[in-house]
Amino acid sequence: MLKRRTTLYFLLLLLVHVAHVFEEVWGRFFLLDKYFGLGWYLIGNWLLIGIPIFVFYNFLNDKRWAYYLSLIYAYVMIINGLGHNVMTLLTGKYFDGFAGGFTGIGLIIIGLLFQHNLRKLIKENNNRLTT
Repeated sequence: MLKRRTTLYFLLLLLVHVAHVFEEVWGRFFLLDKYFGLGWYLIGNWLLIGIPIFVFYNFLNDKRWAYYLSLIYAYVMIINGLGHNVMTLLTGKYFDGFAGGFTGIGLIIIGLLFQHNLRKLIKENNNRLTT
């Protein structure tokens, strides 16, 4: 049951991550125009989403390294969500600023649930995981 719940949280985190990229594009996250342009920004973000999908596949196959990389992914998404919200509050700029705060809330909540369950799963299955 714990593995199924953790897998669900992983899938939800991936889904909210994709929605987060769409929100950043819709809200014109400042990096879009200032540094990258839409094309390069999307290429970079799809690579950043592709890596967790690869990790998810290996997580499903009980690879020890994938469990630990999944924890890192959860923490990065939590920090990402916090960063968008804190910077939006500090600067007062959402559009053409720090767009991503709405899905950032989802990244924080689901990321916290995911990492909590994943840490319990790692503790429970540490001897069973493969390398």
